[in-house]
Formats: sequence, C-alpha cells, structure tokens
Amino acid sequence: MSRARVWAALRVVGYAAVLAFLGWQVWRVRHGMADSLRTVGWGAALTAGVLAAVGGVPGFVGWRVLLAGLGTKLSLRDATRVYFLAGLTRYLPGGVWPTVAHAAMARPLRQPPARLAAAFLASQGLAAVSGVLVGVLALPWLVGQSRWWWLLLPACVAAVAPVLAPGLLGRLLAAAARLLRRGDTGPLLPGRPTLLGATGLMVLGWLISGLHVTVLAVALGAAPGPALPLGVGGFALSVVAGLCAVVLPTGLGVREVALALTVATLVGGPDLVTLVALSRVLLTVGDIGSTVVVLALLAVTGRRPGGPPHAATSSRPAPADRFEGVSS
Repeated sequence: MSRARVWAALRVVGYAAVLAFLGWQVWRVRHGMADSLRTVGWGAALTAGVLAAVGGVPGFVGWRVLLAGLGTKLSLRDATRVYFLAGLTRYLPGGVWPTVAHAAMARPLRQPPARLAAAFLASQGLAAVSGVLVGVLALPWLVGQSRWWWLLLPACVAAVAPVLAPGLLGRLLAAAARLLRRGDTGPLLPGRPTLLGATGLMVLGWLISGLHVTVLAVALGAAPGPALPLGVGGFALSVVAGLCAVVLPTGLGVREVALALTVATLVGGPDLVTLVALSRVLLTVGDIGSTVVVLALLAVTGRRPGGPPHAATSSRPAPADRFEGVSS
C-alpha cells in the first residue's frame, strides 16, 4: 500500500473517531437533553441551535482573509474542506492537532504547510482577541458579582495590542510555536488592515453565536435586557477560557464553568444547569451537522482537491515559510 493511501486511511479513521466521540457526547446526555428541550421549548432550542451554527461562518471567512493575506487563495470548496475537516481535530486532547491537521491538508492542495498552519494559529489568536472584546459587553453586570471582573479591562487592552502591532502578534505566535516544539520562529503576518478585517469578522461571529445563550436564558425566564449582553459576552468569555485550556478537547469543563459564572445572575439552580448543558449539546450537534453537510457536499462534487503549485498562487514571497517547523 502506498504512503498516500496509508495517510488517506488514517485521515478517514481519525474523522470517524472524532464523529463517534461527538455522537457519544450527545447520546450519553440524551435523557437530560430531552428534559432540557421540554423546559426550554423546541422553538427556542431550534433558534438557539441555528444561531450557534451560523455564528461559525464569519470565523471561516476571517480565516480565509488571513490565508489570502499570507499569499494563498483557496477555492471555496477546498477552503471549506480544510477548515471544517481539520477543525474536527479540536475534539482531540491537546491543542496542537488542529495546527498539524491544517499543515497536513496543505500538501494535497500543493500549498506550503507552514502557511496554512500559520493562518490557523493567527485565526485562533484573533478569535481570542475578539472574544475578550465582546466579553466586555457583560462587564457592567459582572462587576456587580465580583470586583475581580474589572481585570477584564486591562486584559482587553492587552488583547488589542497584538492586532494593532502585527509584529507583536508574530512574536507571540513564535512563543507558541516554541512551546509546542513546532519551530523556533513565528510566521510573518499580514498587515494591520487584514488583521483588523479578520478581527471584525470574528467579532461578528461572537455576536451571532453568543445570541444562542441569550435565547436560552430568555426561554428559561431571564429578563431580555441583561440577557443580551450577559449571554453574548459571557459565551465569548467562556469559549476564550476553553481555548486557554489546551489540554482539554474544546475546553470541555472549563467552558461550562466559565459560562455558569457569567450567566449566574440571569438564571440559577436547575435552570442554570439546563442552560449550560444545552448550550454544549447544541454546539456539538452543530459541529456534527456542519461536518456531515461538508462531507456530503464533498462526496457529491467528487473532485480531487488540488490547484496550481503554491509558487504560482501568489506573486509575493511566502511569508509564513519561516514557520516550516509545523510541517515536520
């Protein structure tokens, strides 16, 4: 069996394992989920699920903007394949797998693996930055719980600094690369306008996806006024907290605790447990649904991925080639 077929078989096994894990997550809470759906109502749950799923689209567009800024413009089909299928690996323990998956999927497309890995790392960094910015929406209500929440303001300033100074973001990514033993230097990043544009798209994604928490909270009896900023901002902060817990798949556990802390003033007791649990289940179901749709579309189109060699895709030097340690 050729090496290419071995890698193809391993990818199929990996995707199947992650999908099985996702399915198991939903199956094991099926009884509690049924009770939660009855409590919230099918209409509110469906609306929340759609918002949670659609909220990921701006992040995908932002990643494409970053990738194009680095010199690689993938077709919509190839970009969808890379982004959604490589994204499945975030359900594996450890934070390195999505980066490795992006690098590995670059080879069939005849693109520099380092460039796709750099675009993904930059998108994760900007997702955290934009998540902290959106989290400030909840600050007026959170400081009423604890004055420690005022620390969110200097965190916000620190988060914005790398976007306004791309060189600083590059050095932070270089530190992440060394920590993950994936190279000694970070990628050269797109200019400030590209970074700001991608950040704006990710802010939009947080605003849309965070609304699913607001919908659930209102369905459980929360006042719509505070439910809007606390739901949106609290969800963004909880996911950022999960991103920091790199050893846990999708921040499992950490995200739930952080979300409960931020929305505790909206609902309490069993309703709080219902909101937090149903949010996780809806996000998981959304991942399963979007991945199944992507796989189905890829199967229908049936065209092998690929394009012109990466040297022909851009007239500028490959700025991420300093990050070649990712592809090793």
